[in-house]
Amino acid sequence: MEFVVLLKVVPSLDTLRYDRARYTVEREGGPLFLNPFDQRALRVALELRRPGEKVTAISLGPPAARSVLREARAVGADRVVLVSDPAFSGSDTLATARGLSAAIGRIPHDVVLAGAWTTDSGTGQVGPEVATLLGMPVLTHLRSLERAGEKVEFEATVDTPVGWASYRVPAPVLLTVGEKIVKPLKPDPEALAELPDSAVELWSLRDLSLSPDLVGARGSPTSVEAVTEVAPTRSPRVFAGGPIAERVAEGVAYLESRWARPDPAPDVIGSPPAHLAPDREVLVLSSGPDGRLDGSTLATLTEVRRALAGFWPSVVWVGREPDEASTFRLARAGALAGYSVRAGSQNVEPAFVVGAVEAILDRRPAANAAIFPANPFGQEVVGSVAARRNLGLVGDVVAFHAETDGSLRFSKPSFGDRTVATIRCRTRPQLATARSGLFRPPPGDGCEGGFGWTTVRAALPAPVNRRLSEGREVTPASDLEGRTVVVTVGMGVGGPETIARLQPILDRWGAGLAATRRVVDAGWVPRQLQVGLTGRALAPRLAVLLGVSGAANHMVGLRRAGTVVAVNPDPSAPVFREVDVGLVARVEEALPLLEAPVARLLRR
Repeated sequence: MEFVVLLKVVPSLDTLRYDRARYTVEREGGPLFLNPFDQRALRVALELRRPGEKVTAISLGPPAARSVLREARAVGADRVVLVSDPAFSGSDTLATARGLSAAIGRIPHDVVLAGAWTTDSGTGQVGPEVATLLGMPVLTHLRSLERAGEKVEFEATVDTPVGWASYRVPAPVLLTVGEKIVKPLKPDPEALAELPDSAVELWSLRDLSLSPDLVGARGSPTSVEAVTEVAPTRSPRVFAGGPIAERVAEGVAYLESRWARPDPAPDVIGSPPAHLAPDREVLVLSSGPDGRLDGSTLATLTEVRRALAGFWPSVVWVGREPDEASTFRLARAGALAGYSVRAGSQNVEPAFVVGAVEAILDRRPAANAAIFPANPFGQEVVGSVAARRNLGLVGDVVAFHAETDGSLRFSKPSFGDRTVATIRCRTRPQLATARSGLFRPPPGDGCEGGFGWTTVRAALPAPVNRRLSEGREVTPASDLEGRTVVVTVGMGVGGPETIARLQPILDRWGAGLAATRRVVDAGWVPRQLQVGLTGRALAPRLAVLLGVSGAANHMVGLRRAGTVVAVNPDPSAPVFREVDVGLVARVEEALPLLEAPVARLLRR
């Protein structure tokens, strides 16, 4: 069995620089390092390798990446290849996937591994796109992977929106690994120093026999039109002196002054277009991997009505027959039509949804755009659709805007939410994944417009990866989407017993529970409640951080929260630079004093 690992060399976020003329990141001249999630994929491949088998690492990037890629040789890769050519400059994810798949096609490969994210993007698109271009099945966001005896098969466990699922996976296959699967290997400094750059092979576009029309800015179906740096939006007020009761009282008074500011104008959604023009239709995948309503997509439907005058949202549903309650909620969220594809099994695998989406696109060829949830399920589906149809795909969208010519502009964060890029697709339909947790939920009185279902027949493929079992780790009551209040716990809360004692306060506040990565790693709460760069992004009106240190990778997940309150006993904790109200205190001292005042505030 031959293993190929995809590696990306990424710049340091602290020294990020841009070519402002081309809207691209300058990847030379500053510190570069191996994407830590790809490092995990490399370790998995090395540990699975048996005598006589080889591990080859492939990367696409600038010549400066060659020195960094020596690390892969130093930890045990048999061969490392860097694909580097000026023609690749400005490649989007699909153009990048074309280059990588062409390189993989030149060497033996049974299993292709990659990280599920990269620190400079995090869209999760390239893996499914490469798999589709290679004609391989794909399974993403693995938390464990083992060889199944002497067979050319694996047993894999993946993260799901509510827990986990295990699969029997035959080769050939492309697998992306999550953060929790293993820790990265560190190369021996002396062994690394002895390796010359020539230990990494250098391939050009000519070596791949790939047309320059398929890569770089010319071959990319999306283009970046602007990149802006995100300016700080908070002016922290930290209360550190005096008795604890006084500190909390002062902090609550300031919080109340912020809460008392005039509410924005009532949330009124415009009437639907008088004519539902086919080229103004925006399809939204609204069913999840269980074949039922994915409640997080309701806000996306409503956002189409809010933000895109003259456009209209419709529902893509793959699974069991839509029930009356789900139909009612979709209509109230603003959907004006629905396309239902029935899947016979209880679990709806991404390959089913790819086939269903293509059948719907064949039926609605003039559709302007299709939006998918920015979660592992949605990313795997839309990445495959994009590669199969050569369509532009924008990941992790937080806003969209309509142009007079009918095109859309998408805004997406990048580099740990330090920048926002404005991107346009040159193909139709335009594809995107959306961070639905950042959109305002549907208004309580619903949206105007009729709604009805159209049944679409589709030839759904038989699944290659066979599901063996599954488990739930969170309950529907744990859902964080649309919460007014979210309480995030860090390691400073002390332990899982403290988290358990928080439940009465969460109930009183109507709050959802979230956590930092370290809390998840410690096993105190399920992974699905993690907020941050490799977790969820939320926009509650109030976020309360308890014992959170303030690591940048966590705080990006709450950047769009309305008001952020932090409780931490360390006055120098980084979290106090990223909040509105800071209380220097131990959580067990401050929380009893906060419970009643915050409850009264929320009742108003």
